[in-house]
Amino acid sequence: MLRTGKVVSAAHGKLEVCFQRPEACAHCQACGEVHESLVTIPGQAPVGSWIDVDMPEQQVLKASMLAYVIPLLMLLGGIVLGMALFSQEALAAVTGIVCMGLSWFVLRLIDSRMRHQDIWQPRILAVHEGEQA
Repeated sequence: MLRTGKVVSAAHGKLEVCFQRPEACAHCQACGEVHESLVTIPGQAPVGSWIDVDMPEQQVLKASMLAYVIPLLMLLGGIVLGMALFSQEALAAVTGIVCMGLSWFVLRLIDSRMRHQDIWQPRILAVHEGEQA
Protein backbone atom coordinates (compact mmCIF):
# COMPACT_ATOMS: atom_id res chain seq x y z
CA MET A 1 0.00 0.00 0.00
CA LEU A 2 1.65 3.22 -1.18
CA ARG A 3 0.89 6.39 0.80
CA THR A 4 2.33 9.91 0.61
CA GLY A 5 2.76 11.96 3.77
CA LYS A 6 4.46 15.08 5.09
CA VAL A 7 7.32 14.82 7.60
CA VAL A 8 6.40 16.95 10.62
CA SER A 9 9.34 16.01 12.88
CA ALA A 10 12.55 14.01 12.73
CA ALA A 11 14.72 12.82 15.61
CA HIS A 12 16.94 9.83 16.38
CA GLY A 13 16.22 8.01 13.12
CA LYS A 14 12.44 8.27 13.57
CA LEU A 15 10.09 10.39 11.50
CA GLU A 16 6.64 11.58 12.44
CA VAL A 17 4.67 11.64 9.22
CA CYS A 18 1.24 13.15 8.73
CA PHE A 19 -0.88 11.16 6.27
CA GLN A 20 -4.17 12.28 4.75
CA ARG A 21 -6.96 9.72 5.12
CA PRO A 22 -7.72 7.89 1.86
CA GLU A 23 -10.85 8.89 -0.05
CA ALA A 24 -12.32 5.45 0.68
CA CYS A 25 -12.49 6.47 4.36
CA ALA A 26 -14.31 9.73 3.67
CA HIS A 27 -17.85 8.53 4.42
CA CYS A 28 -17.14 6.03 7.22
CA GLN A 29 -16.60 8.51 10.11
CA ALA A 30 -15.71 5.61 12.44
CA CYS A 31 -12.56 7.47 13.48
CA GLY A 32 -14.51 10.55 14.56
CA GLU A 33 -14.03 12.45 11.30
CA VAL A 34 -10.27 12.84 11.75
CA HIS A 35 -8.89 13.61 8.29
CA GLU A 36 -5.20 13.16 9.12
CA SER A 37 -3.18 10.56 10.97
CA LEU A 38 0.24 10.95 12.54
CA VAL A 39 2.49 7.89 12.22
CA THR A 40 6.03 7.32 13.51
CA ILE A 41 8.25 5.41 11.09
CA PRO A 42 11.99 4.67 10.95
CA GLY A 43 14.02 6.63 8.42
CA GLN A 44 15.74 9.86 7.49
CA ALA A 45 14.16 12.84 5.74
CA PRO A 46 14.09 16.60 6.28
CA VAL A 47 11.16 18.14 8.17
CA GLY A 48 8.64 19.59 5.73
CA SER A 49 9.45 17.17 2.93
CA TRP A 50 6.91 14.79 1.41
CA ILE A 51 7.72 11.09 1.39
CA ASP A 52 6.30 8.06 -0.39
CA VAL A 53 5.90 5.21 2.06
CA ASP A 54 5.24 1.57 1.20
CA MET A 55 3.34 -0.33 3.86
CA PRO A 56 3.36 -4.08 3.15
CA GLU A 57 -0.26 -4.81 2.25
CA GLN A 58 -0.29 -8.39 3.55
CA GLN A 59 1.11 -7.24 6.88
CA VAL A 60 -1.49 -4.45 7.14
CA LEU A 61 -4.23 -7.04 6.61
CA LYS A 62 -2.73 -9.40 9.19
CA ALA A 63 -2.34 -6.62 11.77
CA SER A 64 -5.92 -5.47 11.18
CA MET A 65 -7.16 -9.00 11.58
CA LEU A 66 -5.28 -9.40 14.87
CA ALA A 67 -6.62 -6.09 16.16
CA TYR A 68 -10.21 -7.21 15.58
CA VAL A 69 -10.09 -10.99 16.05
CA ILE A 70 -8.23 -11.18 19.37
CA PRO A 71 -10.63 -8.86 21.27
CA LEU A 72 -13.62 -10.66 19.73
CA LEU A 73 -12.30 -14.08 20.75
CA MET A 74 -11.51 -12.81 24.25
CA LEU A 75 -15.03 -11.37 24.55
CA LEU A 76 -16.67 -14.61 23.45
CA GLY A 77 -14.35 -16.72 25.60
CA GLY A 78 -15.10 -14.52 28.59
CA ILE A 79 -18.83 -14.87 28.07
CA VAL A 80 -18.54 -18.67 27.86
CA LEU A 81 -16.33 -18.71 30.96
CA GLY A 82 -18.75 -16.40 32.78
CA MET A 83 -21.72 -18.62 31.96
CA ALA A 84 -19.82 -21.68 33.19
CA LEU A 85 -18.80 -19.97 36.44
CA PHE A 86 -21.83 -17.85 37.31
CA SER A 87 -24.84 -19.11 35.31
CA GLN A 88 -26.13 -15.53 35.12
CA GLU A 89 -26.13 -13.56 31.90
CA ALA A 90 -25.22 -10.24 33.54
CA LEU A 91 -22.13 -11.68 35.24
CA ALA A 92 -21.21 -13.54 32.06
CA ALA A 93 -21.40 -10.26 30.13
CA VAL A 94 -19.18 -8.54 32.71
CA THR A 95 -16.69 -11.42 32.52
CA GLY A 96 -16.68 -11.11 28.72
CA ILE A 97 -16.04 -7.37 28.88
CA VAL A 98 -13.22 -7.86 31.40
CA CYS A 99 -11.62 -10.52 29.18
CA MET A 100 -11.95 -8.24 26.16
CA GLY A 101 -10.17 -5.54 28.18
CA LEU A 102 -7.41 -8.02 28.95
CA SER A 103 -6.96 -8.50 25.20
CA TRP A 104 -5.27 -5.07 25.22
CA PHE A 105 -2.36 -6.65 27.13
CA VAL A 106 -2.24 -9.57 24.68
CA LEU A 107 -2.13 -7.15 21.74
CA ARG A 108 0.62 -5.09 23.43
CA LEU A 109 2.69 -8.27 23.88
CA ILE A 110 2.20 -9.24 20.23
CA ASP A 111 3.00 -5.68 19.13
CA SER A 112 6.23 -5.55 21.13
CA ARG A 113 7.40 -8.77 19.44
CA MET A 114 6.36 -7.78 15.90
CA ARG A 115 7.55 -4.16 16.09
CA HIS A 116 11.21 -5.12 15.59
CA GLN A 117 10.66 -7.37 12.58
CA ASP A 118 11.44 -5.75 9.24
CA ILE A 119 8.45 -7.27 7.44
CA TRP A 120 6.10 -5.19 9.62
CA GLN A 121 7.93 -1.88 9.07
CA PRO A 122 6.88 0.66 6.45
CA ARG A 123 9.63 1.61 3.99
CA ILE A 124 10.41 5.02 2.56
CA LEU A 125 10.51 4.77 -1.24
CA ALA A 126 11.12 8.42 -2.16
CA VAL A 127 11.69 11.82 -0.54
CA HIS A 128 10.32 14.92 -2.28
CA GLU A 129 11.64 18.29 -1.13
CA GLY A 130 9.28 21.26 -0.91
CA GLU A 131 5.82 21.02 -2.44
CA GLN A 132 3.58 17.95 -2.27
CA ALA A 133 4.47 15.22 -4.72
